[in-house]
Amino acid sequence: MTKAYTLLVIFLFTFSFAQADIELLLNIGDREPIMKPIDAYDKEGNSYPDPFHNDEILLEINSDNYLNYRDNLLTTGQIEMFKSYPDTFKMKVYKSRRSCAVPTEVTELTTKNAILTDNGEGLEGVVGSIPFPNPTEALHHVWNHILRYRGVDIYGSSPFFIVNPDGSTNFGAGEAIAKNYWNPFTQNEKGLQGMIMSKVTQPPRLADASLLVIESLNAFKKPRQAWVYNPSTRRVRRAPDIAYDYKPSANQGLTTTDQFDGFNGAKDRYEWTFIGTQQRLMPYNAYKFHEKPINELLTPYHVNQDFLRYELVNVHVVNASLRDDKRHIIPQRIMFFDSDSHNMLVEETYDDNQEIMSYREFPIINYYDQPMCLSIHSATYDFATKRYQLSNVRSSDIPKIQWRLEEPHDEKKFTPEGLKRFAR
Repeated sequence: MTKAYTLLVIFLFTFSFAQADIELLLNIGDREPIMKPIDAYDKEGNSYPDPFHNDEILLEINSDNYLNYRDNLLTTGQIEMFKSYPDTFKMKVYKSRRSCAVPTEVTELTTKNAILTDNGEGLEGVVGSIPFPNPTEALHHVWNHILRYRGVDIYGSSPFFIVNPDGSTNFGAGEAIAKNYWNPFTQNEKGLQGMIMSKVTQPPRLADASLLVIESLNAFKKPRQAWVYNPSTRRVRRAPDIAYDYKPSANQGLTTTDQFDGFNGAKDRYEWTFIGTQQRLMPYNAYKFHEKPINELLTPYHVNQDFLRYELVNVHVVNASLRDDKRHIIPQRIMFFDSDSHNMLVEETYDDNQEIMSYREFPIINYYDQPMCLSIHSATYDFATKRYQLSNVRSSDIPKIQWRLEEPHDEKKFTPEGLKRFAR
């Protein structure tokens, strides 16, 4: 009897302590967007100093206590990470800082919702605005993510990594130029989202394998156009299969084409449902991670969690379930979109039996020299193989991405002939 009573007291104390922690966390507060560079920022460098470096850790969640928070703070994918990697996975939780911003020109253009057309495959609205400032359905959130402000004329390079369970790493790198049309600073009369050319620079066996994609604002009326350059034949060919669940060889089967940047491309293979707005712990204000050398970040099973920051965030949760008459290797996806920045912060994928296959994170920072919130990488954790992919890495370790070049890209570059020149 005494033992049972003691266990009951311990349980009640632990539960009460957890509830107190939750009460402390649940004060998300008002938005305080950072609209200009902080004093420590050096525009000549490739560093983004942490505006919140004095913040203390409010709570650390690990395998010992995650069950206390699974019902009201964690996602299914995060719970699976604790189950799969109990010795190493943890989440350091900090004060919620609603610091995301966009250029004032974007908010000035945002007055009302755009209009979805062709069953959600297209939209009509004020170019450069937030398409759906008052979202009411699933595809509103998807389009807000796709058309969030993310620069104008862009140039940059970034590494990508496949990390195996034994800690060994496969390394690659690429270079890209892009032109976005959905922004206040570019005349858009072409009905396009944008154009991008990218090429692999590492490893040597794939070097100069290059891709050109032209994406329209209506995948039904004008499907994606894509071309690839093969360095062995020195030829450019059309590539209509660069879409949906096509898996580029460099990804080693871990991610699909339409998972790039969270989600992209046509939406017709899924039924889309808005689950609701929730408060969940999300990777946010990941400045500490951005500033660390990459060799300190790549650890077996998952990135080094000592340097990631999690905050309680209002997220719009969207479910995508495969239509009965369509095919895709991912039967179900659950997406978590930040209500402030519209970035996808987390995605979870499920098989036909609704068993989770992968957990994906997109930690963001405010690139306050723009200002603009985007992810510093895409991390995909595959539970079957226990490998993970880190791609689109932005870090103080690599040259800074140029988000708005002083001299705009010549649109004539974004042609099959231009792709050949870019590849060389």
